[in-house]
Formats: sequence, C-alpha cells, structure tokens
Amino acid sequence: MPSRRTRRTFQLLVLAVTLAGLSQAVSADGGIEDRLVAVSGRLRLALSLSSFAVYAPSIADLHLHAQQIVNLLEGSEGAHYVPPEGADEIVRGLRSDLSALVDSFEKASFEQETRTRIATATRNITSYVEMALEAALRSLRQRRLETASEEMRRVYAFLAAAYERPAGHSTVPGLWTILRVYGLDTSGEET
Repeated sequence: MPSRRTRRTFQLLVLAVTLAGLSQAVSADGGIEDRLVAVSGRLRLALSLSSFAVYAPSIADLHLHAQQIVNLLEGSEGAHYVPPEGADEIVRGLRSDLSALVDSFEKASFEQETRTRIATATRNITSYVEMALEAALRSLRQRRLETASEEMRRVYAFLAAAYERPAGHSTVPGLWTILRVYGLDTSGEET
C-alpha cells in the first residue's frame, strides 16, 4: 500500500490534471472542430479518472475520483458539484458542452445521411454521459470499496461507449463517428 505522502502527492497531481481538463470547456465562440476536440479531450480525461477510481486503494480515493468525474460532467451549475479546494471560478460541465455542440450541429449544413449519423451519435453520447453520471453518483453513496469500484467500472464502460472506439466492424455511433466526419480522429490510429 502506498504511503500517505505518496497518495497525497498523487491526489494533488490528479487534481491539477482535472482542473486543466475543466479549463478546456467548450468556448461559445469556437468553431465546431474546436468544440469537438475540447469535448473529446474532456471525455478522455473522464475515462482516465474513472480508471483511477476503479483501481483506487481506498474508498476515500475512489470517492475523490468519482467526485472529480461528477464535477467534470456537471460543471459548477450541477446539483452535485463540489468545488475543488481554492477554486471559485464557474466551470462548464461536459453536459453543457455537449448541448452547445448539438446546437452547433443543428445550425450547420450537412447532407441528410451525415446529419442523421451525427444526430444519432449525439443522442448516444448524451445518453452514455448521463448513465456515467448516475453511476458515479451511486459510487459516491457506497461505503464498500468493492461495490463502489463496480459502479466506477460502469462509469468507465459508459464513457468508453460515448467515446466509441470501435471493437470490430459493429459499433454504436458515438463521438468517434463525429470526429471521423470532421476528419478529427485524435487518436493517431488508423481505422
């Protein structure tokens, strides 16, 4: 088991990374491509935090990461937002950013087939993010590490589904579909 000092250092590092991720909120005046890249980065940050939570050595550590995910998804306007110590700025949540992105898509001109694919993907992303939020909130109510960790595995699964990295040829559209439509596959992998 890591020492108390090591755990505290790790927690501070994760807090710094989380605050950096929160600062990547989608700009209201950014283009769709900028918004997509920001949402993609924040979704990957949430995936990282959920994996940290799954392997947390204590319930307190797991709760820390679960709360960071809730903060990232809800933003300071959320009912379950707990501001990090020393932070008093207003933070947009990923849910708000997704909503702004959907509005941008509705105003953009696409061929009908592309519009349908993007509409399906955004509905799926939004649903998966909502399910991830619900699972993260359930994990915060758990007192047993094993049970809370199981909820965080669900969080990870929902976020991974929202990010949509295909496992074979059969997929359910998510963010990756939209990134491909815009030529913004940020993974650097060939498909």
